[in-house]
Amino acid sequence: MENKLSRDKEELILHAAQRRFAAYSYSKVTMDEIADDIGMAKASLYYYFPTKEAIFRSVVQYEQEEFLARAKEVLANSSLASHKMVEYVQLRMKLTERLSNLSQIHQQGWHDVKPIFNELFKTFVQHELQYVIQILHEGRKSGEFHLEEPKKIASMILHVLQGLHLRFFRGYDQQAINESDHELFEHETLLFVNTILHGVCKKSKRDL
Repeated sequence: MENKLSRDKEELILHAAQRRFAAYSYSKVTMDEIADDIGMAKASLYYYFPTKEAIFRSVVQYEQEEFLARAKEVLANSSLASHKMVEYVQLRMKLTERLSNLSQIHQQGWHDVKPIFNELFKTFVQHELQYVIQILHEGRKSGEFHLEEPKKIASMILHVLQGLHLRFFRGYDQQAINESDHELFEHETLLFVNTILHGVCKKSKRDL
């Protein structure tokens, strides 16, 4: 029971911190504000998370774990491999935008959180690579895809997706990222993945 209560408290803190980071940026959020949002004494907050960096790291990990759990559901469904790929990329875009919102990508914000992202994504990208490889293998096995080197193609797909993220979210002052920027990011990302799929499908699939 005590462990469950502790987990519930941590989750409450993480949700409050997530809202704060998304609204005001990592650099501007304080531990006092997070504690006030949930009516917790600052000393109690430090019991669960000794620093703001520790909270932010846990928030990012939570987002990653949620994404990977959803991605496993996509991989487990019985749809075509090409449809799984589109669903996976759509999930990934949502994760990308949420993580960008957490750090509020202006110059100082990114400088503060870059080491955290670099550390956490070392393992995460390996999970991503394996998921995309699995989708490509499924498509090749079913005869839907015609390709020679799934691992290299999976790596290329992820590199391009990362490049699109950099194009739309690293070169801007956060205030310049408006709805039209998000829409263009989604459009170009889906255009890329559909172009790849039409290139590896034996027959053109007009309904993707």
